[in-house]
Amino acid sequence: MPLDKPFPLNAVPSRVAYVLVREFKRRCPSIREVDEIPDKDWLTAPGMGPASLQIIRSITNAARQQEVSHATSDRLSDAELLRRLERLQEDLRWLKARLSKGPRRRPQRHEHNRATRNETDLPDRETREAEASEHRSDQGHIA
Repeated sequence: MPLDKPFPLNAVPSRVAYVLVREFKRRCPSIREVDEIPDKDWLTAPGMGPASLQIIRSITNAARQQEVSHATSDRLSDAELLRRLERLQEDLRWLKARLSKGPRRRPQRHEHNRATRNETDLPDRETREAEASEHRSDQGHIA
């Protein structure tokens, strides 16, 4: 699958295809265009998460691998070699960052039970009466 062919939108879930088309202003991008967007930029796109990005990268990586296998018979330019090296280094950095985070854990929810509040949390009767008295006296001065 050459990199200049249209990205196979039918090969990805509809929500991922929707993100791709939205990011490319309602047109089907080429595999190369999708491949050239860095992972960190994809992850900031609304609706794009790590699982969706993994689907996209599996397609772009497969296309790149095919292109590399066809290009091995030809001599690659320095610019192409540098571009591939940079992409591989970026992939490696992303993988290292993902691995360093460790397994995902769900945060534990601690429910606050209002029935267990201390009475000291509530204003006492004397405080409520004093505030009401101040409010009444303030109204008397205004009139």
